[in-house]
Amino acid sequence: GSGKTMTISACLRALPDTELVALNFSSSTSPDLIMKTFDHYCEYKRTPDGIILRPQLSGKWLVVFCDEVNLPAPDKYGTQHV
Repeated sequence: GSGKTMTISACLRALPDTELVALNFSSSTSPDLIMKTFDHYCEYKRTPDGIILRPQLSGKWLVVFCDEVNLPAPDKYGTQHV
């Protein structure tokens, strides 16, 4: 309600050489959704140390902003007390 997500998103988008990806978590967020997001914005690179993910846009940092990660379980009315 106070604009925390909008504020941090605006600050991160204003950084040069940075691409922001926002993930809003909920009870329906699945590991598959997270992996598809990484597949969309990253490429897999084989290195001597193993396989790594790196941003598709060369010379840019990829910031993955995870929002609403630790919400409590919904109560019997479907609401979440924060």
